[in-house]
Amino acid sequence: MPLVRQIAQGDRDWVAETLVLEWTSTSVARLGELVEAAGLPGYLATLGGRRVGLVLVDVKDRAYEVVAIGTTEPRRGIGRALMGRCAAEARARGCRRVWLVTTNNNLAAIGFYQRLGMDLCALHRHAVHVSRKLKPTIPVRDATGVRIDHELEFELLLEA
Repeated sequence: MPLVRQIAQGDRDWVAETLVLEWTSTSVARLGELVEAAGLPGYLATLGGRRVGLVLVDVKDRAYEVVAIGTTEPRRGIGRALMGRCAAEARARGCRRVWLVTTNNNLAAIGFYQRLGMDLCALHRHAVHVSRKLKPTIPVRDATGVRIDHELEFELLLEA
């Protein structure tokens, strides 16, 4: 079972390196905005003392956004543990929802979010075309050849 803790200052280099490996830079583009993610608050997961996952968040207007989530070891409960911590923190802060954006090609993540009880609440057609202008390193197709065109917004509504 992974241990989840807040990201500390000493983790910031690893966070930046992980963002570059997973998202080609420390910036995340979504919904027509470029977000510098490396300095955002969040959580880090460890297994056996090794850093194996992170989640970076932004909280505005009682909405808890997961800006970036990633793991180095899929299907080990790391993502679930990180998202569970986010939901708990969001509830404690009085947030109404936890939300995030992914792209149409990210099928594994889409299934994962649905298994967590998140609902698809918006389809932003062709939004990646705008995001790609902000962040040109977003590829037109993923490694399997699927076109990356749309941004999908998922949310988990929290009880008041």
